[in-house]
Amino acid sequence: MTNIEKKKILNLLLKQNSSFSFLRLKELDLVKKNKNCRYLDSKEIAFIILSFYFEQNLKQLDWLIPKTQKTKSTTVKIKQFLQFQLEADLKKKNFLKKSFLFLVTEKKVSQILDYFFSTSSKMWSLAGDTATDINYYSKRLILASIYSKIFIKMLNLSNYSKELIEEDIQSSLKKVKQFNDFKSKICSTDILSIIKNFNFGSKAKGRGF
Repeated sequence: MTNIEKKKILNLLLKQNSSFSFLRLKELDLVKKNKNCRYLDSKEIAFIILSFYFEQNLKQLDWLIPKTQKTKSTTVKIKQFLQFQLEADLKKKNFLKKSFLFLVTEKKVSQILDYFFSTSSKMWSLAGDTATDINYYSKRLILASIYSKIFIKMLNLSNYSKELIEEDIQSSLKKVKQFNDFKSKICSTDILSIIKNFNFGSKAKGRGF
């Protein structure tokens, strides 16, 4: 399947918001007409489209480079990238909620973990990080933990708004204080535990984690 074909299917799903099913993608006219989908089942198509979405999502962070070039503080740059990404996620909230539910149901948690780590790694790289030792991983795992917590809170709360993003970022960074303070406390299993506790069907309203 070409990137153009993937993009067309992805755009269709984004437009349909939450009214589609990943398990019934082959019933969509656009998919039926695509010869490259002929021998693929709905799940296989879904994995291809979601992988494409995650790849394109990473590239979007490049759009913020001109703005961050004027910023000297690495921490401020990280906050700018994090806010940019979360605001983009909020606009696609229903699609992302359905996507993560599908991946968890299909036992593809590793793909979710990879998404959080890859996105956090891209943020650090664009912010000018040049670490090559243990700092490389600790910085990214800490940021991935912060990003994943806010992201999952956003998906879980029906009344989550753009105004809460900056507040939650500030609150999360305040708890961490400095990334280096908690190197030994953050690991990928922390993110995994967050995902396992994620209640996709929750309709609770509130502002806490």
